[in-house]
Amino acid sequence: MILSNKQTITTALLVLVCMIGQAQTKTATVTGYSPALKNGTLVLAGTGSSGTVVDTVQSGHFAYTLPVEEFTESNLSFYGEGCPNRYINIFLKPDVTVKVTGNDLFVPLWKVESPIPEQQTQNRLTEYCRDVFMEFINVEQSRDWNKIDSINMVLMKKEMDILPSLPVDAATIRALMHISEWAMITAKERKDFPYMEQLKELEKTVAARAPKGFEDMLAEIHTYVYAKEEQQIAEELASNESVFFKKYDDIAPENILQTILDKYKGKAVLIDIWATWCGPCRAGHKAMAPMKEEMKGQNIQFVYITPPSSPPTTWQEMIKDIDGHHYYLTEDQYHYILNKYEAPGIPTYAIYNTKGKQTYKSIGFPGLDTIKKEIEKALK
Repeated sequence: MILSNKQTITTALLVLVCMIGQAQTKTATVTGYSPALKNGTLVLAGTGSSGTVVDTVQSGHFAYTLPVEEFTESNLSFYGEGCPNRYINIFLKPDVTVKVTGNDLFVPLWKVESPIPEQQTQNRLTEYCRDVFMEFINVEQSRDWNKIDSINMVLMKKEMDILPSLPVDAATIRALMHISEWAMITAKERKDFPYMEQLKELEKTVAARAPKGFEDMLAEIHTYVYAKEEQQIAEELASNESVFFKKYDDIAPENILQTILDKYKGKAVLIDIWATWCGPCRAGHKAMAPMKEEMKGQNIQFVYITPPSSPPTTWQEMIKDIDGHHYYLTEDQYHYILNKYEAPGIPTYAIYNTKGKQTYKSIGFPGLDTIKKEIEKALK
């Protein structure tokens, strides 16, 4: 068959599109074996929380590929006789091949051979907790629910003991998320989590060492860890008209700054963005205290903004000595304001005049004389 020039061009373009599509599709491969798996057992896998049938076990072997554009978490589980309702987490990257092997059906405890550092972290965590985890799975399968909670508590404690010695990465942060969520549920149901002080210290350490990209997960973990305290603090501060603890959580990040400023129309405003763990922030508060005392009665409002990385109990105690209005915002709101001011860090200061116009900004404390001079300008 002879094609016309138009048909030839069209065919060539279709081939090119297919080639480009294939070139852009990145995958990772997982192979596995366990003699305990029976023929016909379904292999389910996917990324995130999704999963679908990707293979059927034959002679204990299975293999599959998943589309993977970047580093991601995946899950692997099985549906068949004797298989537990449990999955194993596997970290994947494009063009990586991972090997999974086991001699039994304790799927979460299988060996995972991978060049990915996060998987190696997960392997260390799994191996350290192997005995307790195996006992937990056995009890879960026997449906002896009276023992589940006590064994799970032992598992949480063992994980907390080893986490400080592991790299802070996706594996350790995910483990901390699970522990924190369990602690929150336990605290609500039983009113106590026996290892809460250890968990708080661990949360603080992980947050300080975590690489960029985990801010949302860390903020969620923080909420879980301090859930009980936050409820108590909210009740204690409910009648305090100068403290806004989580009262603005429902305001969209892009509206939060203007919402705050609108409360002080006709006044000059100094905004101080800080956190309880920030030494320079606290030094700035101390330096400005005498100036604020001198300016009492003048048309200036001091506004303090802090993110969830400040433990609520610590924040509540610290603000007692910082005269002004205090806002405890969500992580998204906090980062929106920092981006608005093009601020790479804290402390960050912004001053608005009585007409609501921003007249000054500083990343880092600029000195008392400068702050005072800029406030006096804004008051005119």
